[in-house]
Amino acid sequence: MFTEPQNPGITVSDILLYINCPRKAYFVSRGFELFPEVNVSRLERMLLKELSLTYPEIIKQCSLNADNLCKELEVTLAQICIDLPLLFPRELAGVGRGICDEAEARARAKIPEIATNLLRAVEEYGKEPMLAALTPIKTEPFLSSEKLNLKGVPSKLVCFEGAQVPSILKPGNCPDQGVWASDRLHAAALVLLLEAGDGKEVPFAFVEYVSFGLLRKVIIRSSDRREVIQICRRVEKIKAGLMPEREEEKFCKECNFVEQCTSEPSLMSKFF
Repeated sequence: MFTEPQNPGITVSDILLYINCPRKAYFVSRGFELFPEVNVSRLERMLLKELSLTYPEIIKQCSLNADNLCKELEVTLAQICIDLPLLFPRELAGVGRGICDEAEARARAKIPEIATNLLRAVEEYGKEPMLAALTPIKTEPFLSSEKLNLKGVPSKLVCFEGAQVPSILKPGNCPDQGVWASDRLHAAALVLLLEAGDGKEVPFAFVEYVSFGLLRKVIIRSSDRREVIQICRRVEKIKAGLMPEREEEKFCKECNFVEQCTSEPSLMSKFF
C-alpha cells in the first residue's frame, strides 16, 4: 500500500511558489506543469538571463562607454539567440520563428537601459568591485541540507569582500530601491543552504535584475531566516497532501491552474 512520505523534501522553487500562491505549490507537487508552453515573455526572460551571465566578460574587454557597451551586448545577444536552443532543447522544441523573433526584439530593446545602468554602477562602485560582484566562481551549484530538509540551486556564487555569497538573476520588474520581498526570501533561503554547507555565516546576497542591468545587495535578517523556515514547514504539509484554502487574487484568472483550483477548503486547512 502506498503511503505519503512523512517529511517530503522541499526545494527553493517550492518556497517561491508558496510565496506567489500556496495552491500553486500544491498543484506542482501533484505533477501539474507550471509552464505548459514557452511564450514570448518567457523566452525573453531566458535570453536576458543568459545575457547577464556575459556581463563580466564584456565589462573586462570593451572600452567602457555607452556606445561600445551597447554594441557588445547586441552582438552577444545575437549569439545567445543561436545558442539558446542548444542549452534548452526540450523547453524550446517546437517554438515558432515568430515567437523567437519577437522575444529577441523585446530583449534587444532593453539593451540601452542595461548598458546605462551597468556603466553607472562601474563608475560609482569601481570596475573591480563590480566584476567581483558579477563574476561567478560557480554557476548553478546544487546546495542541500538534511537539517533544513531543503535543496536549491542559486544562479551563481560569487566571491565578494572575501565571502562566498549567492547571487540570483531576476528577469522581472525592479523596485526603485532594494529588492522585492519575495526576492529577499529567495536570497535568504539560499543563504541558509550555503551556511549549512560550510558552517560560515553569510550576511548578504545579491539580486541581479537582468532586464535593467541593476545589481542589488541585500542584507539577510533573522526575520528573513525565520520566515523561510516557517514556509518550509508549511510546504511540507502541502506536499504531504494538505490543500491550502483558496484566496481570490487579481492574477487568478491568468493562472495555469485556474481550472483545477476549485476544491472546497478542507477542515484541516483551517488549522494551516
